[in-house]
Amino acid sequence: MKQILFIVFLFLFFPSGVFSSDREAAERVTFVRGGNIWIANADGTQEKQLTFSGQDRAPVLSPDGKLIAYTSGNDELTGFGHIYRISSSGGKPKKLALKSMTGSEHAHFSPDGKSLVFIGMSDVKVKKKEGYDMTYATMSLSIVELNTGKIKKIVSTPNAFLDAGYIYSNPSFSPDGTLIAYQHSGSDVSGGFSVIDLKGKTVFHFPKKSTDPTPYWRPIFTADGKNILCYSPATNEKETDSIYLINLSTGAKKKITEGTNPTFVDNGKAIIFERWVNKWDPEGEAKSELWYLELKEGAKPRKIIQNASQPSG
Repeated sequence: MKQILFIVFLFLFFPSGVFSSDREAAERVTFVRGGNIWIANADGTQEKQLTFSGQDRAPVLSPDGKLIAYTSGNDELTGFGHIYRISSSGGKPKKLALKSMTGSEHAHFSPDGKSLVFIGMSDVKVKKKEGYDMTYATMSLSIVELNTGKIKKIVSTPNAFLDAGYIYSNPSFSPDGTLIAYQHSGSDVSGGFSVIDLKGKTVFHFPKKSTDPTPYWRPIFTADGKNILCYSPATNEKETDSIYLINLSTGAKKKITEGTNPTFVDNGKAIIFERWVNKWDPEGEAKSELWYLELKEGAKPRKIIQNASQPSG
């Protein structure tokens, strides 16, 4: 009886819930600073450096927040790196063993945390053309089971000319794990995104018009799976970087705010994204900062972390 009265007392005097502080503490964001992986609370407090190679990028948190997968290194020939894993509490990074893959990048955890979808490179070849070395490779979007190392290729393109872009990049799983969204690399002035099933069939593409060159990058599903969060980088100084939600049923586009590389935090109720300072100033020092925005009417973004980029929550 005393235990019941104590619990009632807690909920009367702590209406937000006695476990809310634990839940909030679990809300973390990982990011890149100086070519290394860092982690912090979603409000920007308690920053901690996790890696020290100076060649790390594209971090992503596991669903339970215990692991971070990221890309490290740059192959001299292809520019590709390899996927590593590290505990979000720190420790020694471990390179992901991917048989038959020359390189791997842009990992994203499955909803159950047991697999990664990633971009793979294999069969690298150099061909001479008009006196120049032209590098080609098989580019693939694949899934690897973390316990077994078993790899399943979803889509692949053989003999892709690497200087023209990497074909696929920034894949992410849908909340139920049945779909994958990925970015078409293209160039700095193009590259939409597609949504495919696990057999490689395209079920959605944006922008709808194939003649529309506008870039829409880093697609991420909303928690209900009905929309895609993405961003469109400015391609000249007269434009602004913009973050959008794309409705998968109608194709309608809604601007959320100005910025790049958005990621969901707080169970999808907010986003963290980056904004650049002096991006187009040839004499200024360009730098990126992380901002936080609640996804509710009237909310205004607030800066939380300086000198940081590529957030993932």
